[in-house]
Amino acid sequence: MFQKLSEFLSGIRALNNAQSISEEKPKFEYSLDKEKKEQLKQADEKPKVIALYDKSGGTTYCDLTIEYLQKKGLEVVPVTPEDGLNHPVFSGKVNGIYLPGGPNVPVHDPNDPRMRLEGELAELAQKRDIPLLGICRGQQTVGHHHGYKIADIPEDAQEHQPHYEHFETVYNETQDATYNSRVVVGEGSQLYNALHYKLKPKDRGSIEYNVTCLHHQHVEESLDNTSLLISGRGKFDRLVESVEKRTGRYYTVGLQHHPEAVISACEEARQEKLKAIKEQAFQAQLDVNHFSDPEIAYMMELKYAQRLKDAALLKSRDEKAARAELGFFSKQVKHHYLDDAPKKEQSQDLRDYLLWTS
Repeated sequence: MFQKLSEFLSGIRALNNAQSISEEKPKFEYSLDKEKKEQLKQADEKPKVIALYDKSGGTTYCDLTIEYLQKKGLEVVPVTPEDGLNHPVFSGKVNGIYLPGGPNVPVHDPNDPRMRLEGELAELAQKRDIPLLGICRGQQTVGHHHGYKIADIPEDAQEHQPHYEHFETVYNETQDATYNSRVVVGEGSQLYNALHYKLKPKDRGSIEYNVTCLHHQHVEESLDNTSLLISGRGKFDRLVESVEKRTGRYYTVGLQHHPEAVISACEEARQEKLKAIKEQAFQAQLDVNHFSDPEIAYMMELKYAQRLKDAALLKSRDEKAARAELGFFSKQVKHHYLDDAPKKEQSQDLRDYLLWTS
């Protein structure tokens, strides 16, 4: 009898343990606590990112990513293919590398200056364990330098690219022409953890979100090559949409789509909405008699102030996903910088604040 009771209780404990493990949130390694954020604020320098900058193609979206990284408190140093590794930035500490989109990857031309620098930067990231982000062509570069084939997007018998034939499906859901495809990221990658950290879904299933795709080539998945983890695929055609590789403490990350385009389009729409609310608020104030109805005028002012605040903070799930993707890189860069940054002595007031808010 006692043996059966013991076995029953053991079964209950095992079930509870399994349930607690399944409910445990995925761990995003590069979140920044208050102490680290304060260290970054007090630092004499900013974390430094090298951005491959090719004026012959891809600068529009490269500029958008640079703008995002700068807003996140990073210093971005453009390096052209002509500069190469002779650029003076390489004589100091580098905390991140960004490979942007651009013309199709000339995989059969090893003498192409841009391709040569891309390969050198991909190798530098791996050897020195520097966070690297490749977007669009940048992901294809990462794939090529890890032995994957870069091919044109498949076409059907009518020479249509199925990859771009689901715009209407996506638009019917979003009512936003920014998006033309959808990505699925399953468990088991650090990108998944970054998305889970940002989106805070209720369960741990696959995460889907809408994206902007602009590419004509893609990384072909290979059963014989597992040097990169395929973290995300297209919802409709299963093409590779995101990859990652741990190089030590940090990651090389590739994204085939353009999160920077999503963030920029959403920010532009947000500013238009804020402008419209301000115009409505101005007109509403003109329609109120401030002398005879001061309370109504005051309440009207509060109402529009709240509307402005709500509109400024509102972000769609797809925008949050795009920010999580770029945040995966930018947060790594900050951690990389803090690894060797001298720590300043905290004041007693700061120590009390951190203790009180922890």
